[in-house]
Formats: sequence, structure tokens, C-alpha cells
Amino acid sequence: MGDDGLALVALDGPQGGRRFPLWDGSFTLGRDLACEITLGGDQPQVSRRHAVITVEAGVVRICDLGSSNGTIVNGRRVENAYLSPGDEIRLGADGPRFSVRSAALAPEPEIAEPASPLPLAPSLADQGLYDPLHPKKARSGIGGILLVLAMIGVGGFLGALTLLLSLFAMPLPAALAGALFAFAPAPFYLLIWLWIDRYDPEPAWILAGVFLWGAGAATFFSGIANSLSEALVAGATGNKELAALVSASLSAPLVEEATKGFAVLLIFLFLRREFDGVVDGIAYAGVVALGFAAVENVLYYGNQAAQHGLGGLVFLFVLRGGLGPFSHALFTSMTGIGCGIARQSHNGFVRFVAPLLGYAGAVFLHFLWNTLAAFSGGLGGYLLIYAVVWLPLFFLFGVFALWMGFREARLIRSMLLPEIAAGLLSIQQIERVASWTGRVGWLVGAVFDPSLFGARRRFVHAATRLAMSYWHVERAMRAGGHTASLGMIGVFRSELEGLRSRV
Repeated sequence: MGDDGLALVALDGPQGGRRFPLWDGSFTLGRDLACEITLGGDQPQVSRRHAVITVEAGVVRICDLGSSNGTIVNGRRVENAYLSPGDEIRLGADGPRFSVRSAALAPEPEIAEPASPLPLAPSLADQGLYDPLHPKKARSGIGGILLVLAMIGVGGFLGALTLLLSLFAMPLPAALAGALFAFAPAPFYLLIWLWIDRYDPEPAWILAGVFLWGAGAATFFSGIANSLSEALVAGATGNKELAALVSASLSAPLVEEATKGFAVLLIFLFLRREFDGVVDGIAYAGVVALGFAAVENVLYYGNQAAQHGLGGLVFLFVLRGGLGPFSHALFTSMTGIGCGIARQSHNGFVRFVAPLLGYAGAVFLHFLWNTLAAFSGGLGGYLLIYAVVWLPLFFLFGVFALWMGFREARLIRSMLLPEIAAGLLSIQQIERVASWTGRVGWLVGAVFDPSLFGARRRFVHAATRLAMSYWHVERAMRAGGHTASLGMIGVFRSELEGLRSRV
């Protein structure tokens, strides 16, 4: 039993006769698997998150969470009410009934037996899901850590090797100039991409892993494959121009988008708790592509500086760094969007096909970019194609990314609003979490107090992760599936409870 022997007893319905111990804390009732007291999905009177019972020092209170059919206490519909042992609660006008019981209260209430005996549903723990009454130890995540460490190690080594080979392939001053022009603007580009994912930023160590993978492994393997394809076509046809075109228009799109997209796919498959949906897919894809583009630009800029001097280098920088700095990021973001759609879906066909279609979209855009550039007929043609084709595409992609960010803010707000009635969060705290400017202002206000700053940063992160976990569970419920996010809800709620007095 809970504090003072308190329990919530189901008087009828499929749960008839079952006791739910009540101790200090909050207990959400509803059909959602994320609720502490889950009532199943076959009771139309009960909302997904119907009501919440809070217990503090033996005082019991119930709050309706905006349910469709209302919460009724002793025959009267209430928004919130204090409960005493013996009070009767009904969820909806014709929904299931419950009673608050105490060990000191006798006799037990009359229980209406179900029309036919129903077996007890297996507990959440029996289903391999999070059960507040049987908490499971958190997984260590050692596999994900080793994966990212491998990406950092392999990517860093191959990236350094690629840069060293570049130093030997061109004069040292040209190589250094190329590296400077390639890497100097990279932090600025990276900040733009991180801003897209501002509400639920990904861990820095994972972003470092995908960046180094793009800068090292993707460029190294793609360079080998592209050089081999060009050599094979040249050897077979004796036409160097055709070989260069095949390498740029066929080999480069297929191989480069595969090597870049592979990093996104690895995160999607093995670090799913850090991959919530489309916005995260865009973020990971953009970072790996920016790493790839930076190292690739070292070669382009260095060769240009060696052949045409500083003036030629600046001219190429304006074309590549000014007009097309996000071309690779745009291409690979198609793969990220595909993986993000798969992450949000519980349809097996969609989860299999979406990443493949995303990769196909990345290959097509990359093919289009390289092929149109090859047939542009000079600078004037290139600028015309850029204005007619690429500028609108970049604009549409930017609008889409901005819309996804604002959508994420609305999602966080809507998922956290029921926590007001539960007493976990205030409306002011939710508004701060769901507003990027609100977050920044709140954190900046504590920048000179390391302890307060750390507590607020953790509070924002836990609240955001809680909202995303609720969202995953909601989508899983609609599809009749399960999600590992269910197991994290109790973790993040406990973390927020511990941080409330410190922020």
C-alpha cells in the first residue's frame, strides 16, 4: 500500500477489483501507456491522458487534464477536487469507477464483477516497457558510445591522412591557403545548422563524430571510388572528358551520398534516443555534409590557388563558399529527412522505404548539381542555372527547416501542458522551454552562477526530452505499437522534480 495505506481501487470495468497503491507523487490516469495508471485502449469514455491524482503528506487531489468526457467525483463534474477515503471517481459519464481507499476504512466497497472473467493484462515490465512500479535499470549505452568513438577515430585519422596527401599534391602555400579558406567559415555554417535544431540540440560528442566522419571517412572513400571510376571509364573509352563527366555525374552522387548518409543511418539505427525525427535527421545530415564539404574544399581551393593565385582562390571561394556553401548539406539532408520520417513512423513499410527514398533524393539533387554545372557553358550559364534552379530550392528548404523548428516548439508546449495540472511544471516554465529566446534569456540570467546555470540547462534538457518522449508514446499508441521512449518518461519526470527547487 501507499502512504497511510492509501490505494485507488477500480470498482468496475476490465480493471475491476484491481488496487493501485498511492504514495507521495503524481499518478496520471488514461489510455496512454505512458500513464502511471493505464486503463487500456478499449474504453471510449477515457481520454488518452484523462486526469492526474497527486498525493502529498496523505492529502489526495485529482485534476482533470482537459478530458473529452470529464472527471466526476461523487456525482459532480470537477476540474479539480480534494479526495477523501470512500470518495467515488468516474472517468466520463458512463466510464469506469474508482474509489480512494485507506487501510483504516472498512468495509471494502462493492466491486461490480465484469460480465465475463478477464485475465489480468501483463504488466508493462512483462512487456519489456517501463513500469513505475517495477523500474528497470537504464541501459548503459556502451554500444552507442563505442560507435561514436569509432566514428571519431576513423574519421579523424582518415581526415588527417587526406589533408596530408593534399599537402604533397600541391605547393605548401597553396595547400595552407586552401585549408584556411575552407575551414575558416565552417563554424559559421555549423552555427546555422545547429540553430535549426535549437529546441532539442544533439549531444556535442555525437555531432563531433558525424562531422569527423564526413570530413575524414566519407571524403577518403569517396575520393578513392571517384578516382577509380574515372580511371576505368578513361581506360575503356580513351575519352578523358567523358570519364570526368561520369565520375562527377554518376560516381560522385552515388558514392558520396552513400558515405555521408551512412553516418546518419548509424545514428538512426543505434542511437535512437538521440534521433527524434525529421529535425534531428536534418541536423545530423547537415553536420556530416559540412565536414565533407570543408575537406573537399581544401582540395578545390588549394588547386585553384596553385594554378591561378590569390585572385583565382577568392573567385572560387565566392562561387563555392558564397553561392553554394550548403549544397552538400541540402543533398544529404534528403537522407536525413527520410530517416527522420522512418523514426516517427510505426508503419513497417514506411520505416523501410523512407530512408531509401531519402537517399534517392540526395543522389538526384547531387547529380543535378554536378550535371548542370558541367553543361552550364561558363560563368554566365552557371549563374543563370543557380538563379532559376538552386536559389528557389535553397529558399524552399530554408522555409521547410524553419517551419519544422516552429512545429517542434508547438509540439513541446502541447506535450508539456498536462504537467501543469500534475504540479510538475508551471506555465511560465513551459513557455521558457518552448521558446528559444526564452531559453536563452533564462540561461543568460544565470551565466555568472555556475550551479544555477547548470541546473537550468539540465532542466531545459529534461523538459524537452520529456515532451519528445510523450510524443513518441502518443504516436506509438495511435499505431498500436511500442517505443523505448516510454521507459524514459519516469526518468525525466524524476529529474525535473529534483531540479524544480534549484532553478
